[in-house]
Amino acid sequence: MIRRLPLFLLLFSPALLLVARAQTRPMHQPTPNFELYGGYSYVFSEYGSLTSGNSAVNTHGMNGWDASLKVPIMGSFLGIKGDVSGSYNNQSEPDFSPRTYFFLFGPQVSFHLGRSTVFAHGLVGSAHVSSNALPALKSSNELAVAVGAGLDAGFSRHWAWRITGDYYNTHYRQTSGVNANISEILNSHGRISTGPVFRF
Repeated sequence: MIRRLPLFLLLFSPALLLVARAQTRPMHQPTPNFELYGGYSYVFSEYGSLTSGNSAVNTHGMNGWDASLKVPIMGSFLGIKGDVSGSYNNQSEPDFSPRTYFFLFGPQVSFHLGRSTVFAHGLVGSAHVSSNALPALKSSNELAVAVGAGLDAGFSRHWAWRITGDYYNTHYRQTSGVNANISEILNSHGRISTGPVFRF
C-alpha cells in the first residue's frame, strides 16, 4: 500500500485544489444534475488459482478507461448511472494478457457542496474477459458488482474533475482442463478513476 501512495496523491491533488478554488467563488446558479464522465482508471487486481499448493498469477494492476452517464430521477439527490469501463494487462510470462470490460448499471446518491459533489453508487451488470487471458480460457461473461464513492470537484457550473474509487467483485472460470493449475480467475479488488465531468 505504501508503494501505491504516490499514485493516490497524484490522482487526488487536482481534485483537492479544484474544491478549494471552487468554494471561494459565489454560487449564482444550481449545478445541473445530468453528468457525463470519461477518464483514466487503474484496477488493483490479482488473478490466480484457488487450488491449494498453486501460486497466484498476479497482474500487478491494470490500466484502462472508464465512462459513465448519470440521469437524475429525484432531483440532485438520486439518479441512475450507466458505467462502461475497460482495463488491460500485458505480460510475457506466463501467457497472460487479459482485457476486461465492465457494463454496469445502478443508483447513485449525490450531495452538492456548492459547485462540487460527493456521491456514492451501487452498480450491477456484466463483466467480460478476453479469450487470450489464459491458453485454457475462452471469452467469458459473468455477473459483476461495483460499489464505490467519489468526489466531483467543480470549477464551473458545467465542468468538474472527478476522483472515484470502487470495489469490484466478479469471477471468471476456466472453461477447459488444459491448465489444471488455474481453476478460477479472480477480480475482486479495487479501482480508482479520474477525469473530467460535463454536467448539463
